[in-house]
Amino acid sequence: MARIETPGGAFVYVDGPRWFVRERGEGEPVVLLHGIPTSSFLWRKVLPILGRERRAIAPDLLGFGRSDKPARGASTVTELAEQLARLLERLQVERCALVGHDAGALVAVALLERWPERVTHLVVTNTSFRVERWRGAGFSPLSLLRVPLLGDVAIALARPWMLWLAMPPFLADPSVLDREALRGYWEPFELGFRRTLVRLARQPLFSAADLERWRLALAECCGEGGIPLLVAWGARDPQFRLDEAEEYARTIAGARFLAFVHASHFLPEERPRALGRAIAVFLERPAAVPVLS
Repeated sequence: MARIETPGGAFVYVDGPRWFVRERGEGEPVVLLHGIPTSSFLWRKVLPILGRERRAIAPDLLGFGRSDKPARGASTVTELAEQLARLLERLQVERCALVGHDAGALVAVALLERWPERVTHLVVTNTSFRVERWRGAGFSPLSLLRVPLLGDVAIALARPWMLWLAMPPFLADPSVLDREALRGYWEPFELGFRRTLVRLARQPLFSAADLERWRLALAECCGEGGIPLLVAWGARDPQFRLDEAEEYARTIAGARFLAFVHASHFLPEERPRALGRAIAVFLERPAAVPVLS
């Protein structure tokens, strides 16, 4: 395997492109998938908790973080799932638990839909299968990126303080975004992520039909007697609201449910220890995690 170790993780080459992967521990694998606009940095505090008993793996998806950035920008969710499957093969991971946040949860379910035999457990956090919730409401800085030339100038002029302004509305406790955290979240913008973000703003990663198909796949694969499912939610998320999480927990038989009342969208950043322990318990004994009454 072409693999280059660094202090923060490893670069792994898969069919040409280079992935950045953080790993901790040994044993049964659990793979942690980030969303937009984050990277594996989001999982840095959860990895050591899960790594106590398992092989915890958090990759930067292609186009994100320290991984290579395709010239055309971001791939679709379906393409990201296919790329992830090849990375897992290179890492010699035949079957694993998948944990997905935001768009990473969609990548996890897209992989589940195509290769259910490769998934042992599934955890979804703060995401949506409703296209309107991905559009958001009101003005968003991403709206500027959709405008040719203006968007290109705006992203070229972006600075860390803009990210500091953009993330707090999605944090129950903005104080967790200290200087070290801000540097970690900003780093990908200096490594080519700007191009990915423009592509994300201008070309959808999925369609409404994709979301509906993945929602059905989630129910079919994770229903009673199927793959164990945990729905874990930062309850104060203003965009991917708690009502949708409760809907999954009620309609998918056997689904386990946890709401973190003191967290918002970036749950792994705000409640890493509690989330890590909850996932660890779920992976060991799913029935130990409550269902929604």
